[in-house]
Amino acid sequence: MSNMSTSAVTCNVSPAPLWNPGTGITYQSRQTFTFRQRQPSSTLETSITFQKEQEPQLSATSLIEEINVLLEDLQKAEVRLGERERICEYLLQFPDLIEVIPQAVDAAQSHLPEARLFLEVYRDPEIEDQYLVLYARFQEYDESVVDRIEAAEREYLDLLTDKEGWLQLTTDFREPE
Repeated sequence: MSNMSTSAVTCNVSPAPLWNPGTGITYQSRQTFTFRQRQPSSTLETSITFQKEQEPQLSATSLIEEINVLLEDLQKAEVRLGERERICEYLLQFPDLIEVIPQAVDAAQSHLPEARLFLEVYRDPEIEDQYLVLYARFQEYDESVVDRIEAAEREYLDLLTDKEGWLQLTTDFREPE
């Protein structure tokens, strides 16, 4: 018959808490370490079990609420919205973009303070593709506009890595409405 002792240690580990800027909720990761020691005869074995809790999963209802809060925040930041229903549908399909959009808007407003921003879903008429586009529109266009748009884009493009969906910052050279 073998002697077996078990001790468990629970640690809250959060070297980089998962923060969702859309909701302001911070999720803590938790790992449970279980140590079991068996001593059959003269042998000592140690096994370690790692168990990580899952992040809370968003329900469709909470995702819709998160999208609505985002769109309200964008309007408060004076971003004009295209067809709200199409934007909502796109974000339901690609919810990873919810955390990128505020940072893209901040970058655009920082580099293009005189621009009027418009968010809409662009549907490419030649291929079956669609993506979010954040248009910067100006009363007057000069040579610096394209360079400043590219500078603003560089601030958030890395955030799109490994995400589904796309957010393009550009201009259509139209006057603000």
